[in-house]
Amino acid sequence: MNLAATTKIAAILKANPAALEAIAGISSHFEKLRNPLLRKLLASRVSIADAARIGGCQVEDFYRELAPLGFTVAKSAATENTETAPSAATVQKPAFLQELAPDQLLVLDVRQQIAGGSDPFRLIMDAVNTLPATGTLLLINTFEPTPLLAILEKKGFRHFVEILGPDLVHTYFWKDTALVAPAPELTTTETEGATFEELLTAYAGKIRSVDVRGLEMPQPMVTILQRLAQLPDREALYVHHKRVPQFLLPQLQERGFAVSIKDAGAGDVYLLIYKK
Repeated sequence: MNLAATTKIAAILKANPAALEAIAGISSHFEKLRNPLLRKLLASRVSIADAARIGGCQVEDFYRELAPLGFTVAKSAATENTETAPSAATVQKPAFLQELAPDQLLVLDVRQQIAGGSDPFRLIMDAVNTLPATGTLLLINTFEPTPLLAILEKKGFRHFVEILGPDLVHTYFWKDTALVAPAPELTTTETEGATFEELLTAYAGKIRSVDVRGLEMPQPMVTILQRLAQLPDREALYVHHKRVPQFLLPQLQERGFAVSIKDAGAGDVYLLIYKK
């Protein structure tokens, strides 16, 4: 098989499964390929050039280590630009991210799903799809999510990868709209002056309920937005939450909903959401 910088790792492994050991020996970063799930997630979308950047090595290192297994270098590779982009470890974190307030950041840790052999892609896309225009997603996992970077780039997201350890990588995703001041938060004073209890009375018999306290992020927001999409006119959604969902508030505003909030303390927050 002829190799070039654009050759996908999956194609190499398919041509000769023994290449797995050769590649794993190039950089400790590639030990992750021994995990069947990570191999499935990464190998099909990561090229030799991508892998060289992630592993902090050169494309030629792949050519050299794979040659004993019968791989050859394509003639076109002799003229290709094999200079790799800077690795994530050498790029300075943008000032914008260093100054983010906690309520501007949606954190999603998928390490548990990966350790359990589950593909977290759907969970990640749910978080992305519910991210407010001014929000930033922090994805925590064990590797640089190269395929995901390309997918979200096509959706208009910028990214920054921060490698904090051999098995700890923070990846930030945001759109340019996140660089402007966030939308003002809704408060109970914006609900036409009625108190939480007065609204409960007004919507008596026309309230649907959902308890999202036991759900992992970002499922509380996803669940609430799904329930609101099915909410009949003139009815309200009563939500039991662990905290005031700051990322949800601008989403409600964009969808034409008003919200009244009652913070009972100690992880008990109640929301009454209804059409304006």
